[in-house]
Amino acid sequence: MSEVRYIADGASRIDQFLARRLPNVSRSHVRALIERGAVLVDGVRRSIDFRLRGGELVRVDDAPRGWPEEPFEDWVIHEDKDLLVLAKPAGLLVHPLGESWLRTPAAALEEPVPNLAGLLLKHRPACRTAGVARCGIVHRLDRPTSGVMLVAKSLRAEEALLADFRERRIAKVYRAVVLGTVAEKLVDAPIGRAPGHRKVKVTPFGREASTGFRIVSKGRGISLVEARPLTGRTHQIRAHLAVIGNPVLGDPETVIGPARRQFEALKLPEPPRLLLHAYKVSFRHPGTGKSVSYTAPAPKDFTDYWKASRK
Repeated sequence: MSEVRYIADGASRIDQFLARRLPNVSRSHVRALIERGAVLVDGVRRSIDFRLRGGELVRVDDAPRGWPEEPFEDWVIHEDKDLLVLAKPAGLLVHPLGESWLRTPAAALEEPVPNLAGLLLKHRPACRTAGVARCGIVHRLDRPTSGVMLVAKSLRAEEALLADFRERRIAKVYRAVVLGTVAEKLVDAPIGRAPGHRKVKVTPFGREASTGFRIVSKGRGISLVEARPLTGRTHQIRAHLAVIGNPVLGDPETVIGPARRQFEALKLPEPPRLLLHAYKVSFRHPGTGKSVSYTAPAPKDFTDYWKASRK
């Protein structure tokens, strides 16, 4: 939908009315639309609990108001007819929560904050018209993580990349600034959530996970390390570094307790964010079949912190 209009057919709350009229949009997404002012009743913005009497004109406009202009083209590392390679900035959400955007991709544009799925719809609409799912997104990075991402622009690229991720044929290299010194090693420990807990960590209840580490450079009580995940579990690198006593700086879930006191004793500045960056990805090109590799240099906030912390 771009803009839709309805005449209220009776007494009900505005969110309940729209939930009935927009069956492919979740109730939480309806509430988000109302909260950001995308819903007007007789031309007036109303709260979620506003009650319709019947006969009012209800207008829903999904134009993405309030999104700052993003330098999308500056993020492009490589592009061809099958593949788009981007350097995702830290802080950018890859896709909205929930599933309404999967049923109705345009819902990604209705979110109150920018997300990569919505930006792809805006800047690369051909990804959607080509018939690929999820706006071409074939993998994800956590919101605070920066770095290289792959986007499928054709069905053959989508199928090939998803299969390669599934079969672990895509090699990924991350860089992180961590507490202490990491020995070159392979960490093989299951990752998951313990029953009744939200936090992802090393746990016997998790799924098998392996990450190789090597040190790139040393600072004052901290290190710049390279991580090569051999599996693709959620928060895998963060959890594996935490379990060996070298949590990623800027991680509020692992730089806690003794690790937090160790960091404070170093008298270093607070990290600007989670200092984790997806540095390089190597794989077989889905169109040509040739081996390719793409690198996203660490962004300024990452490199500035590392330089400042070594003085």
